[in-house]
Amino acid sequence: MDENDIASAPKAELHRHIEGCVRLDTLMDIHRRAGLRLPSEDPAELDRVYRLRAPGASLSEVLGMFTLAQACFVSYEDVERITRDALEDAYRKENIRLLELRYSPDFMLGGAGLDWQKAHDVIVSACERFEKSSRMVCGVILIASRGYGLESAEKTADFAAKNRRSVIGFDLADDEAGHPSGLFRGVASRLRSVGIPLTVHSGEEGHYSQIEETLRELAPERVGHGVKAAEDPTGRVIELLKGGGVTVETNPWSNYLTRAVPSVEAHPLKKFIEAGLKCSIGADDPEILATDLNNEYQLSLGRMGLTAEDIRYTLRCAVEGSFLDPDRRAQAARELGL
Repeated sequence: MDENDIASAPKAELHRHIEGCVRLDTLMDIHRRAGLRLPSEDPAELDRVYRLRAPGASLSEVLGMFTLAQACFVSYEDVERITRDALEDAYRKENIRLLELRYSPDFMLGGAGLDWQKAHDVIVSACERFEKSSRMVCGVILIASRGYGLESAEKTADFAAKNRRSVIGFDLADDEAGHPSGLFRGVASRLRSVGIPLTVHSGEEGHYSQIEETLRELAPERVGHGVKAAEDPTGRVIELLKGGGVTVETNPWSNYLTRAVPSVEAHPLKKFIEAGLKCSIGADDPEILATDLNNEYQLSLGRMGLTAEDIRYTLRCAVEGSFLDPDRRAQAARELGL
């Protein structure tokens, strides 16, 4: 597949943060209108500050780059604009036909004190309108950011339960080492009680044993990143993921930039596929990480050694592992030619 083939190929994305989809021009416009200070008024210079193009010192340093994007959610109109931009970019630039967008209410809405329910309704409405005018199916996942503590996670889980009809899934994200999965066992139980599926950022940094803890304590349907599973010399973690039917949401370029892997070539996606793991490919935070699914596919087919059939396998895994309802998964499968 050449670049044109990749760009035109229909795609699926299970792991994309709304907070990581703020366009540079949108960021500049909102900051100026809201009277917020920018590091630079020069677009080229601001691009160098806002977008990460080479590996950072650590995952926490990379997460710190979200401050500029976080400050953009100052009104419900801005929430709608950023969500709509994310949908349009995914569909028109990347030809994504199945998209799951996720956001953390505490992280995204806390700065301006926006009402969670009003903002959520705006996001869901934007997705529903876009779905009706396109050939893409999409859904919304809520995130609890570990760094905000257990109380915030419980509040977010309760909010998800209240909005069960418009929330397709739940994600536990942020610093896993400082806030291990075992602390959130009650949150996972609460979600299971109302039938909300769970995905967990796990094995993005630290030790592969953290993935074991995540599987044991939280029993998620999916795991975000999961690259550290490849470092288990016994192969046990990969077997646990495979045996549990867990879909691993891989994000190759993101993992390189956060030093989760030493190089793009060292990313374990090919190893995961060969081991029979269910895997999808995601761009994670396309604006901040200066990537998209076109780029992720180019890396996968080039430097990572995947084949066109491997890519097709990841699409099947994405559809099968999607948190969307069966009818919309079936629609996505048709759009993806599966």
